Order: sequence, then C-alpha cells, then structure tokens
Amino acid sequence: MLHFLNSVAEVLLPVGYVLTTFMYAMDFRNCTALSGTWKTRTLLATVTLHFLYIGMHTAEYGRCMVTTPFEIMSLIAFTLALTYTILELRTGERGTGVFILALATAFELVSAVVMKMPGSGQPNPVLSNMGVGFHVSFAIFGYAGFALGAMHGVMYLLMYRELKRGGFGSVYQNLPSLETLERMTVLSSLVGFVFLTVSMAIGIFSLPVVYDNFSYHDPKLIATGISWLIYAVMMVARYAMHVDGKSIVRIAIGGFVFALLSMTLVNAFLSDFHRFM
Repeated sequence: MLHFLNSVAEVLLPVGYVLTTFMYAMDFRNCTALSGTWKTRTLLATVTLHFLYIGMHTAEYGRCMVTTPFEIMSLIAFTLALTYTILELRTGERGTGVFILALATAFELVSAVVMKMPGSGQPNPVLSNMGVGFHVSFAIFGYAGFALGAMHGVMYLLMYRELKRGGFGSVYQNLPSLETLERMTVLSSLVGFVFLTVSMAIGIFSLPVVYDNFSYHDPKLIATGISWLIYAVMMVARYAMHVDGKSIVRIAIGGFVFALLSMTLVNAFLSDFHRFM
C-alpha cells in the first residue's frame, strides 16, 4: 500500500509543480482572476503532498531522502517551495513566486526523469544512517534558504539600479517594493540560517560516530562555520545595528556565493570525508 501511494505521489508531484508555476506566471502577467484566487491554494496543496511523500518515502525505505540524485533534487524542490510558502504567508507578497517556483519545478521535473534512469553506482552507505541523513537534509534546507535570499537580493539590486537610473521596466512593476524585497531577503536567509544551525548541531554528534577519520579541522567544516558566521553577522547587522538594506542584501549575496563555493570546490578538492556521492 505504501509503495502504491509513493508511486501515485511521484506522478502527481511534477503535475502539481507545473500547475502551480503556471498559475503564478498567469497572475504575474495579470491574465486571469482564476490564477489570483487559486495560485496560493495550489501551492499549499503541492507543498503538502510533497511533505507527505517525503514522509512516506522515508517510511518505506527506512532512510532520509538524500542517497540518490533523484531524492536530493526532489528535496531541493520541496525546500524551495516550502521556504517560498513561508515568505508568502509571512509577507503577503506574491510577485517573486513565479521565479522561485519555476526553479523548484525544474528540480522536480529533473528528479522525475532521473528517478526512471538506471543508477550509475551504489549510494554511499553512510547516508543510510538517520543522523547523517538528517544532517544532510537540514543542510539542503539551509542552503536553499540562502539561495532564495540571494535571489531576492539580486532582484533588490536590479530594481535599485533601475530606480537610480530613472527607468522602471514593465517586469519591475510586478515585483514587490525595495523594502519588501529586503524583508524577503532577510527572512529567506534567516530560515536558511536556522536550518544550517540545526544541521551543524546534528553533524557534531552524528559524524564522529560514522567516520573513523572525522576531524573538526576538516576544510569543509571550517568553511561551513564561516558561512554560518557570515549569516550570523548579517542577522546582528539587520536586527541589532539596523544597517541599511543595500548593505544587508550584499551580505546575503556574498554569503551565498561563499556557501556555494563551500558546497562545490571545498567539498570536492579539500575535504577528507565530506563527500557523500
């Protein structure tokens, strides 16, 4: 029964993401009243279905959804959609939804294709450990939050530049105000910061258990700690020091660039044990 429900969800999820993105695209272009009424409901239904699917998948296989490219891409799609849902419900703004949900849909569609392809090798058995699985899952949630923060930050800087030039294209007219984009940048980054903090806490306890060569001096751990510190400084600057929005946005973008380097170059060439695939 559980396998059947998982199979049904695997078919419905790409459809739900495509439909949701279409609704937000139509509303962004002010085409129909129907999209304005149903887009958020469609988003909530899709995110709820994806949440249930993750739970059913974990129950069926007895591990977190991080052991294959298909699982990770699906988890990224869910994280992007969930974080955007939090932003929309918190701020009431929907102008950036089409861009974020289009990215989430791309990940889910690729995931659906990868799922049907034969595997190229055995997944790392370390990822079958639930502690490591949760560590990786929360890290993905955290970096997705940082990615959304950077996306909103780039929109902020582009709109700021257009306003300084005295121009204002039709695309920008449908985006939120600069103040709202700043809030969405900070809120996205805050969500990512919380998830990364939880991931680091889990990793401190779980990674030494499964790795004989574990070291707190591993470059990946140091880089992750620096990423965490960048966003901690950003939160202090925003909430305690009231630094201007443009500077906060730049910190968010810079923090994501550093986090991206940490996930790619540092992980691939410098880390001794932090390679899961």
